[in-house]
Amino acid sequence: MKRKAVLRTVCFALLVLVGAVFWIWILPYRYTAFVLWGVAAVWAVYRLLARLGKGHPRGARALRVAFTVCLVLVLAAGAVLEGLIVAGSRGAKEPGCGYVLVLGAGVNGTTPSRALGQRLEVAYRYLRDYPQAQCIVSGGMGAGEEITEALCMYTWLTERGIAPERIWMEDRATSTLENLRFTLDLIEEKTGSRPASLAVISNEFHLYRAGLMAKSCGVTMLGVPAATYPLPLRLHYYFREAFGVAYYMLFGR
Repeated sequence: MKRKAVLRTVCFALLVLVGAVFWIWILPYRYTAFVLWGVAAVWAVYRLLARLGKGHPRGARALRVAFTVCLVLVLAAGAVLEGLIVAGSRGAKEPGCGYVLVLGAGVNGTTPSRALGQRLEVAYRYLRDYPQAQCIVSGGMGAGEEITEALCMYTWLTERGIAPERIWMEDRATSTLENLRFTLDLIEEKTGSRPASLAVISNEFHLYRAGLMAKSCGVTMLGVPAATYPLPLRLHYYFREAFGVAYYMLFGR
């Protein structure tokens, strides 16, 4: 029995420690920590209930049922959210629009990060396919960035032959909601009115939440997905996005 107890303790400690390693050092996959910590927490609760059951079997049984029901509800809610995110990741069937917004992502100094590069590749193809579309590149400057995300995108697209006059820069936004709000303000400032619809380019896992935010801004969003690679990173971002969607639904930001 002591060996089993020691083995359980070691396994629990490993789950917690490996989770901490992911959260602190393996940043691209840091939300893996929540899976490991969640498994450790559920395991710990059931072990505590098993011990409680030796002295208070009825109370422990009731708590076990209540905890199991809550756990199932949380997992079901997570599955529904993931289903919505996956459905939204497909984008619009016909994304042609008068205005296309490219959402900013990280810049390494002055070079687009992998995620931003994926969005820019899609933006370049979109602007070739829809020559009448006006492009807005949106993103301010964050830590580790020597230029704004907007300027990085503008430079990347114009260096590949997109006419500078087809690209408007919005260089203040620090979040997706600000990307949308400031872009709509910019369009209104330049044209005198706000569009009814807006094509938005982002990584596929992000489109569902961006669509919710666009709706709150009073505009219909036509999602244009940029594929995320490698596959393990894409799966991780789909998992992480569920937390982002839940947070937005609860707090509106």
